[in-house]
Amino acid sequence: MAAHEDIKKQRLLRMTLAHYKSEDCSEEEMHRFVTEDHAVHAAKLHARHGIEAYQIAFTPKSCRDASRELNEKLGSPWVVRDFDVQVEFYFRDMSTLPELAADPDFKALQAMEGPIVSRLHVEHTLGWVERYIENGKIINVGEDGKPMYPKFSALSTGI
Repeated sequence: MAAHEDIKKQRLLRMTLAHYKSEDCSEEEMHRFVTEDHAVHAAKLHARHGIEAYQIAFTPKSCRDASRELNEKLGSPWVVRDFDVQVEFYFRDMSTLPELAADPDFKALQAMEGPIVSRLHVEHTLGWVERYIENGKIINVGEDGKPMYPKFSALSTGI
């Protein structure tokens, strides 16, 4: 049990939710809603429940087109996703999520999304983060040149 708790302290989990805008919503309106109406309220709620970081990546058509262009130049090795926004949550313990989802304020935030964010085809990922550069400096690498993170077998269990 102690080893499992130690891994929880070391391992930073990352969950993403990729959303599409509703058909009747413009990209500009979605951005306005997310940044002005939603994100600040969500950040306060997420912090209250132990989320360590919360960020949003916007992927409007102009960015997706640039990505497709780059992909073509590189010989099309990638699948270019076409969602409009990706929300990222960083936390240490999976129990954070059900607690957050049960909060009445969380349910109210979801209700606000109705006319803006489509509930169809939401894409979800869950994994852990291993950071190797921060503020332009190499981190989490020992003097031996090897990562300082625990081994895969420890990181991939007890999630």
